[in-house]
Amino acid sequence: MSPNKRRCKYSNFILPHCISYPHYRLVSAQPLIFFCCRQCCSALNSKKLISFHRSVMRFISPLIVLIWIAVISNAYKIALFVPAMAASQLIWNVRVAEELTKAGHKVTLIRLKAANVTLNEPKIMDGIEQWHVDAIAIDYAEIESRQSKVIYRDYSVFESDMRQTFSTLISAFIRACELTLLDTEFMGRLKAAQFDIAFSHMYEFCPIGLIRAANIPAWIWLNSGQLMDIVAEYIGVPSPPSYVPILLADSSDEMNFIQRLKTLVGRTLLPIITEKALIAHENELFRKYVDPSFPDLIELAKSCPLVMVNSNELYNLPRPTLHKIIYIGGLGMKHKDAKPLTGEFKKIVDKAKRVALMTFGSHANSTAMPQSWKQAFLNSFRTFPDVEFIIRYEGKDLDGKTPTNVHLKPWIPQSDLLQNEKTALLITHGGYNSLQEAITSAVPVIMIPLFGDQPGNAKLAVKHGFGCSIRKGEVTTEMVTKALDIVLHNSSYKESAVRMRNMVLKKPSQPEELLVKWTEFVAEFKQLPNLVPYSVKLNFIQYHCLDVIALLGIITLVALIIVIQILKLTYRFICRKITAGKGKLKTQ
Repeated sequence: MSPNKRRCKYSNFILPHCISYPHYRLVSAQPLIFFCCRQCCSALNSKKLISFHRSVMRFISPLIVLIWIAVISNAYKIALFVPAMAASQLIWNVRVAEELTKAGHKVTLIRLKAANVTLNEPKIMDGIEQWHVDAIAIDYAEIESRQSKVIYRDYSVFESDMRQTFSTLISAFIRACELTLLDTEFMGRLKAAQFDIAFSHMYEFCPIGLIRAANIPAWIWLNSGQLMDIVAEYIGVPSPPSYVPILLADSSDEMNFIQRLKTLVGRTLLPIITEKALIAHENELFRKYVDPSFPDLIELAKSCPLVMVNSNELYNLPRPTLHKIIYIGGLGMKHKDAKPLTGEFKKIVDKAKRVALMTFGSHANSTAMPQSWKQAFLNSFRTFPDVEFIIRYEGKDLDGKTPTNVHLKPWIPQSDLLQNEKTALLITHGGYNSLQEAITSAVPVIMIPLFGDQPGNAKLAVKHGFGCSIRKGEVTTEMVTKALDIVLHNSSYKESAVRMRNMVLKKPSQPEELLVKWTEFVAEFKQLPNLVPYSVKLNFIQYHCLDVIALLGIITLVALIIVIQILKLTYRFICRKITAGKGKLKTQ
């Protein structure tokens, strides 16, 4: 084969197949350049235009090389550190990775596995690389067993089961971090990859240290839900306890005295506990295995260039923020992202008038819910025969005991079902991803918050009028039936859900654009010290101006004392004058 024919053959292969590999795309120039090049190559293959082939190839070959150089130089190598502990976390990070890949970047999911848990693997776009880091430090069955003891009943954070659960998780994070640092093959691979930018999850601080150890020049703190309290604390976001509740509190922004007291105490103790129980130990690990002079993880956190949160200003509680907080809630949840239903789910939906979903997420095993709850749900669902209830339920104990309109499935395509026009309701534990999927689908919700940030999420649904909430201690047939009747038959819930969905869709800046543009911005400029507030360098006294208040208090007190003394002297002087005058009158 002659050089010209070989050149033309490979050009015809590269141009159409380049589209199949988004990390090789030049986004801004793709349509025009690809069109022109493909037309030229078609002409080159024509025998009638062989003379044109010879004359133009001297121009085309350098052009193709220039295109490839531009494409490669325009793409960033991005790492996402993923906590492989829950399916919801994996799904969220996959959505982030796919959006960045669509924009033409090379993305690697680094899945840090701290527990021996098996997750349902989502379908991942071609071109996304995955690294699996086995740093198993805990048996997931142990965590699930501890959670099942308290998750379906009211509990206090001071209970022994809860304290042991938190202690176990923190110990697992520390041990997993150590195992990761001891994995010399992974650490060498991480350094050799020469990533341009990395995303760190917010559950713990080990990924921040790994990013520094691998000399990755830029990073973004990625929150899979609302802005974490500890993240807000370290990057300097003001969080007034009078109207900004902590995420784990059963509070909205309208708080009574006890709720404000709990918020104040929580905000005071959280950084102290986090530093002593977690960060101090991880600091020791990096100074032991990486560098004795390794910087404090808290100081690295304070200088974080950017923070992205899986939330939206339109349905999040109004609160103070910073320019470096970017809201990308609703990413990958639009109607265009929904897949057509297949199999049993298609059959159920096709024959239904209305559909209701019930799922308690990946952390809560619905099989472990109390028998009284199961009976309450089944009895209530039986009274709504025109609604088909699809329940995510992994157990077999209810087989043959359910009404004809109840369908138990070990897994459901939740996002796809919510986007279906027949879906009228979501019954959920109140996880933030479920809340956002309901919002972007305009589906009203009934929330039964179980743990973590879920009570606060339920307050959001109630505040915005597209859902109601049932406390764990109130799950009875009567309460569930009442909630179903209200949400299904009161059009205001659906109207509020549609309004919120429309606001989210018409928001001037969409999450996909914000994610890509800000990631590219940080990758280019690396560090953004101009977005770091000086408050991160202030101590408690300086931040709250207690020294200034004390000085003003002393000045006010001294001035008050002086005024009082002057008044006393004036009073005595007047009294003496009056007494002296009376004495003169008596003498006369």
